Amino acid sequence: MIRLVLCCMWAAIFAAPADAAHRMVVFGVDGMDPALLRQFIADGDMPNMEKLAGTGGFIPLATSIPPQSPVAWSNFITGMNPGGHGIFDFIALDRKTMLPYLSSARVKSAGRKPLAIGRWRIPLGAEKTVLLRDGQAFWEVLDEAGIPATIFRVPVNYPPIPAGESSLSGMGTPDLRGTSGTFTFITTDASRQSESVSGGEIVVAKRTGNVISAELGGPSNKFLEGAPRSVVPFSVHPDPVHPVALIEIGTERVLLNAGEWSDWIPVHFSMVPGLVDVPGMVRVFLKQVSPQLELYVSPVNIDPRDAAQPIANPAKYAFDLAEAAGPFYTQEMPEDTKALSAHVLTTDEFLDQSGLVMDERRRLFRHELQRFRENPGDRFLFFYLSSVDQRNHMLERQADVDHPFHDENTPPRLANAMRTVYREVDEMVGWAMEILGEETALIVMSDHGFAPFRRQANLNSWLEQNGYLALKDPAQRDRSEWLTGIDWTRTRAFSIGLNSLYINTRGRERDGIVAPQEREALAREIAARLRTWKDPKTGDFVVTQPLVREDAYSGSHLADAPDIIVGYARGYRASWATGTGKVPAVLLEDNDREWSGDHCIDSRIVPGILLSNQHLVGDRASLRDLSGTILRYFGIEPPPAMRNRELL
Repeated sequence: MIRLVLCCMWAAIFAAPADAAHRMVVFGVDGMDPALLRQFIADGDMPNMEKLAGTGGFIPLATSIPPQSPVAWSNFITGMNPGGHGIFDFIALDRKTMLPYLSSARVKSAGRKPLAIGRWRIPLGAEKTVLLRDGQAFWEVLDEAGIPATIFRVPVNYPPIPAGESSLSGMGTPDLRGTSGTFTFITTDASRQSESVSGGEIVVAKRTGNVISAELGGPSNKFLEGAPRSVVPFSVHPDPVHPVALIEIGTERVLLNAGEWSDWIPVHFSMVPGLVDVPGMVRVFLKQVSPQLELYVSPVNIDPRDAAQPIANPAKYAFDLAEAAGPFYTQEMPEDTKALSAHVLTTDEFLDQSGLVMDERRRLFRHELQRFRENPGDRFLFFYLSSVDQRNHMLERQADVDHPFHDENTPPRLANAMRTVYREVDEMVGWAMEILGEETALIVMSDHGFAPFRRQANLNSWLEQNGYLALKDPAQRDRSEWLTGIDWTRTRAFSIGLNSLYINTRGRERDGIVAPQEREALAREIAARLRTWKDPKTGDFVVTQPLVREDAYSGSHLADAPDIIVGYARGYRASWATGTGKVPAVLLEDNDREWSGDHCIDSRIVPGILLSNQHLVGDRASLRDLSGTILRYFGIEPPPAMRNRELL
């Protein structure tokens, strides 16, 4: 009898899944660069990352083609290249209308006209936001195998797919106005009445006695004819003597000193009085009280405590996080790079705002680590951080002495901002190592690295000057945007987005003229000529990785891909004008913007990082290898699309 019991126990042990005790945490640090990381480790600034590298290894992680964040994270999520998952650039192009749209998600109408009653409109169906990334996410496979997974703000997951234990959407999540983040700048300076800024709105407030009044714009009210923008009243009561003001937004009141940030303030936009309102939240920064009021208001974020849009799966996950760790930014990229670019925030003020984001993320990371440790049933956690990426974009020229707009008098706080944020990440890695212990697999990875962005390349201008593109009226070139000034009857190739070049193909593009059988040959001709493009100012090649789509991609979405993926040399990137389909008169110009670091270039120049407390196999890896590696760690055979190299 005893022998029978022992045999049954022995059989049960060997029949148990090999992954029964396996647990894993993946810390995704957007934009962490291997060269900078090695430098800071060598300088003694990254003791925890150094320890992690010494335990399991540290290798560069090959990024996507092109190395844009939505493309790279889609590679990570699905194990496929863009030809499989269908995300090729931040923006995609509707070939029939020749209009761009956000590549990761699109709003689909209800299909039924609303019922009109006077000025009111009663919706007869709800609009639906559809995630455009194709392919199976690795946590869907974990879910099918019964492995609980928590996914915190992984990009290109809005709306969040209904899989896993819990997930919160990240890059792609709009603000309450439906944009990627629209700030408001309220001032009493009447000279700014007609000023417009990209990514924000300037509101000139009215002063009546000692009260300054304005309105804060919210989402469009589709219950009213014409869908006007909803608003909440906004008033400021400045102290007549001291640099202090009482701020009222709706029914909320907050007292701020000049130079002080508020906590999150709830706001409610009334759609149907007494019946329907839409909740959101903002943070306010009082720049100054006099001689003119200057007040920055953050984009209206979806409130995780009362979400007006689907940002979590299940919805309660966002509420629970906010209850445990406080409310937090929910818009896709919370660091307000647009306010800095518009000179509404100074560089120091931007760094302070980025610090608010970092403080929130650190609280949330520690909370999720503790929760993971205390719940043995939780098996997988992914946590995403945007701060390294966003600070590198905006502060590169503060440290890059070769940037054409570097200020040699840059104060130490700004010159060392990247070192500071890397140290903060190192501390977070230290928390993970301490809280999780050696039994839990820990991976730290990034989707790409970074390079300086010193010179802008006007790709459409190059196409024009090389005979591939023509304008209707060259004298009006500065007024033509989103491809509107192009003469399609004489244009064989054009560009829109940061790395995408299209052949104007008959039967595919609305006004295509190139025969389909000639498309690939023309693409190869243009790619070869792009390799010869040199900057007369520096003598450097401008484009070092022009790839025809057939050489870069495979999969069911190959036909949707741009015809050429343009990878720029280090120091160069597509111009701001190229991104919006403009055709300037010059080929190359200095980048004079605060956005001075980038990664949308030759993918070989900007790999990401991979570190682990588990032994890393080999000395090379790719983003696409990670999804299958995660599944194999849990004893799951990956589906065919994820059967890439195993890294652990």
